[in-house]
Amino acid sequence: MGGCPGHRNLGDEALFDAYKGLFHGCSLVHYPGGRVVSIPTRLLKIADGAILAGGTFINRWGLSAAQECADVFAKFYVFGTGVANPAFWSKAPGWVDSSAEWARILRRCAYVGVRGPLSAELLANMGVNNVEVIGDPVLFFASDTRAQDDLGVPCSIGLNIGWDRVAQWGEPEKIYAEYLTLASRAKKSGWKVRWFVACPRDLAMTEKLAGASSTQDEICQIYSNPVEYIDLVRPLSAFVGTRLHSVALATCAYVPSVMLEYRPKCRDYMMSIGHEDHVVRTDEFRGEAVWDFVKLLSSQREASSRALYEAIKPLRDKQLAKAREIMGDLSQ
Repeated sequence: MGGCPGHRNLGDEALFDAYKGLFHGCSLVHYPGGRVVSIPTRLLKIADGAILAGGTFINRWGLSAAQECADVFAKFYVFGTGVANPAFWSKAPGWVDSSAEWARILRRCAYVGVRGPLSAELLANMGVNNVEVIGDPVLFFASDTRAQDDLGVPCSIGLNIGWDRVAQWGEPEKIYAEYLTLASRAKKSGWKVRWFVACPRDLAMTEKLAGASSTQDEICQIYSNPVEYIDLVRPLSAFVGTRLHSVALATCAYVPSVMLEYRPKCRDYMMSIGHEDHVVRTDEFRGEAVWDFVKLLSSQREASSRALYEAIKPLRDKQLAKAREIMGDLSQ
């Protein structure tokens, strides 16, 4: 179970594709939960185990499906999932703290690997201690090697913007205004600006900002192909984005990146790769300041790219090794 593949959201599609790559020796089926699927699964024993896959499920949503997995399958694993922060989500409409229920389920898991250090800390506060930081599963798409002379296209920036109506730091109009400042400064400085749209609902605002900043020449809509996305990001000098996986996939291309943290999960990921100093909360986002940081990253692109590679490769290797270990455990 995990994510919502099939709905033209690049993050969800990238996660599911990453799991198919990580667990290439297994047949993966998305498990939506519910009596219609849980009863035949229990009776027919059609799967050897279940994996809670990616996303920010824990302590937020998917509790009933997770409980079913723990009850139905002999072996249940958590691999790269995030933990919702109550300090943030308690302000959202309809929030229900389910930490006690989740803790009981997680203590029964054969393995618990989470997205980042913040998730691990939250689980420790819930009394779940046998936890490993495994990173976001999309690190699967990072290359094993990095060309030493791959300095990219000079003076080029990738931008991604998104807004989530459920919960986000800051006010949308203020965030849009700062994005406009950033894009306009890049344009006036002669930089190449490439916009990336990771889900359809972000397209209208992207087009509006691109038009207002005269940067509408390159608007890339990529909703289902993480490899294509990485190939388009790779030559850029720097990247700035809001959507978690728009930035995570940019770091997989080893492009120096700034994460605009609209929810705590964004910082969780950047901490997992040791780049928490590249995070700016959306309610503190100032276009001029980020533009200055982008110019600095661009001037140090080789060193910044190498630092990303050195942080990501060990985490990716850990994921591959753990996936092999889980597949071996499932085959017993």
